[in-house]
Amino acid sequence: MECFLPTRKVVRQLKYRRKEVEVPVIRNLIFVHATKDKACFAVNQRFLPLFYIKDLYTGGMLVVPDKQMRDFMFVMDLNPEGLSFDNDRLCAGCKVEVVKGEFAGIEGELMKIANRTHVVLRVPQVLSLSIRIPKSYLRLIEN
Repeated sequence: MECFLPTRKVVRQLKYRRKEVEVPVIRNLIFVHATKDKACFAVNQRFLPLFYIKDLYTGGMLVVPDKQMRDFMFVMDLNPEGLSFDNDRLCAGCKVEVVKGEFAGIEGELMKIANRTHVVLRVPQVLSLSIRIPKSYLRLIEN
């Protein structure tokens, strides 16, 4: 069973010194890659308190498609400066693929945020992640 915990580094002020610590990006959330049976078996075997995010449409456990999860993990691994998280609903834009730079291969939606071009990656019903990318690095995806 695989799992992924997205983290980021922050500077915390202790009494008389500052310390850089790694904290989860989303508190109390870990992504688990397993079948429903395996996930439930692991939780029952270890007596872990588990809460899962429900899919609003089916009422079952929320399933994130593999491609979206790989894109999210790739972006989190690079930890760029132009990264911002947004859990609010963003208006829909055209689908694009990044063709240049360190984010080449990432697919998302084109958005204008604060008069700058961003590509938004969505993990449905969990979060949206925006990356500042020049338009010249993007290619429109035809539906």
